[in-house]
Amino acid sequence: MPLSFISVILLPIVGNAAEHASAIMFAMKDKLDISLGVAIGSSTQISMFGIPFCVVIGWMMGREMDLNFQLFETATLFITVLVVAFMLQEGTSNYFKGLMLILCYLIVAASFFVHVDPSADDDVVGKP
Repeated sequence: MPLSFISVILLPIVGNAAEHASAIMFAMKDKLDISLGVAIGSSTQISMFGIPFCVVIGWMMGREMDLNFQLFETATLFITVLVVAFMLQEGTSNYFKGLMLILCYLIVAASFFVHVDPSADDDVVGKP
């Protein structure tokens, strides 16, 4: 399994299982605002605190880390933010919107499963 698939798809599912379960339970009780708050708040916390915190910890451990994401990861993040924003724009939900979000997630998961990031060695052509 590719490392990017594990770190972008599997690790967040396992790490946030309790939050996912509570969001589903609130959605089943027709408390969509709380459910969306849990789901979107969780992703915001990870993107604004979790990733930079991991970079700082990596620096303290002597590991070379930065926030310079490749084009594929940046484009995927941008597109997913747009899709979620358009889905939440009306303030209503139905089964079709949910199905579309699940299918978008499966497409992102499949693309991370087959995508291979170019390594730093591939940037230098013709040098030994």
